[in-house]
Amino acid sequence: MKQSKKVGLALATSALSFGAALVVSLPTFAVSLMDVINGAYRGEGQPTELFNGSAALIPRAINLMLFIVGILAIFMLIFGGIRYVVSGGDANRVKDAKNTILYAIIGLVVAILGYAIVQWIISVVGAGASGSVSV
Repeated sequence: MKQSKKVGLALATSALSFGAALVVSLPTFAVSLMDVINGAYRGEGQPTELFNGSAALIPRAINLMLFIVGILAIFMLIFGGIRYVVSGGDANRVKDAKNTILYAIIGLVVAILGYAIVQWIISVVGAGASGSVSV
């Protein structure tokens, strides 16, 4: 019983100490956070916009992910085609090869639809802030 009281007292003291340190240093955090938000600590060549412009961060990330998904879908289509050709008429292997091709096409369609939905959301959100947006 005494041991649990000591542990509880130690935890409470630690929490109060951490809270006091946080409250005392909060103005320092707020100033540095505002400097970061305003761009005082932005490195050279870093994008200044998230959605607009040629160096915008969000469209570049979306385009990179769509490129990767497209490459993977093409590889899976080729792999499924090779499996289909090499199946030798075995019903299970033909079925597996067709499923590989089907799922690659479904994945590509889902990626394109996801891109279209994200494009639409960015245009709606971005239009409220700065006009038209194109990814």
